[in-house]
Amino acid sequence: MNPRERMMLMLGVVLLGGVIWKFMIYDPQSQQYASLVAARDAARSELIRDQQILAREAEVRQEYARLSAFVVIMEARLPSQKELPPLLTTMEQFVRRLGISMESFRPSPLQAVTGPGAQGGTAAAQPAPVSGGVRMPTYSKMDLNLGLTGTFAQIMAYLRDLHALPRLVVVNGVTLAPEKAPRLTVSIASEIYVVNTPTAAAPRK
Repeated sequence: MNPRERMMLMLGVVLLGGVIWKFMIYDPQSQQYASLVAARDAARSELIRDQQILAREAEVRQEYARLSAFVVIMEARLPSQKELPPLLTTMEQFVRRLGISMESFRPSPLQAVTGPGAQGGTAAAQPAPVSGGVRMPTYSKMDLNLGLTGTFAQIMAYLRDLHALPRLVVVNGVTLAPEKAPRLTVSIASEIYVVNTPTAAAPRK
């Protein structure tokens, strides 16, 4: 073999070795490296998110405790359906105690309070939602329109003391009209929310 042929053979061997190294070693290792880098970056991002969540754990627990306490306080101010007639009687006596004349007292039928995606209807038609295997309470509301006659001071005392009742009464609107001085005619649109009394399940036959 002359020197030229020997040089061509060596060059061919080198080129073949380069091709083998490129396609059988370098490219697979490059792809594996890229996959490892992508997995590392994803794991790092997840770790950062987890660290942010852990950093807010105490804050979230405090907020959860605050909201839980608020729900307990508010539900304590919501009567059940059985307690509704005594509450209406108490409100009527409260008006008379202040020296205010009650001209009208018009409660509406109870209506179910529905959330997003819930179906409307009467309170009895609403099934109690279940969350985490626990049956959640359902709520209803009753519109209560009052027509009163009294002095300005009496009306202001009524509205102030109404918010101090042990049960929650939401005032939506107040309309004043002059009566024989110094008395005023007042129309009050309000709502009373109640916790629906759970009904006993029908016995199986």
